[in-house]
Amino acid sequence: MPWTSLKHALLFNAACSTLLGATLLLAPDGLASLMGEFSPLILMALGAALLIFAADVAFVATRPFISPGLAKMITVADLAWVVATPMVMMLAASWLSFWGHLVLLDVALLVGICALFQWRGLRAQPLKEQQRTVRGAAQSQPGGRS
Repeated sequence: MPWTSLKHALLFNAACSTLLGATLLLAPDGLASLMGEFSPLILMALGAALLIFAADVAFVATRPFISPGLAKMITVADLAWVVATPMVMMLAASWLSFWGHLVLLDVALLVGICALFQWRGLRAQPLKEQQRTVRGAAQSQPGGRS
């Protein structure tokens, strides 16, 4: 089944966060004018925060053993983003254009997909760890494979 690897799900999240963060940092004026009437500095701050988040996610994903606790925290952060998006859209409705609403919804959808992939990876991880433990125990027993 695709996307059951926690590592791949986290790396996908890191890549998406990097692309979005870099875009927000490199083109804040154009995006701010497309999205509505607010300061491009808001997008630059968000872009910088996303790049830091992406680095954290990539760090967790590239460890020899992925900490389930850290992966769960990342997934919860993604879910918080999805839940917060409609609230931001309502509070900032007077500043957002149609395209601003559309961009926010698209990003929330992408973040929600990342959270789903990570959740599936987290559910599959205990099974993989259990299989690895059973194989290791069988190989260490006398008469086991070497």
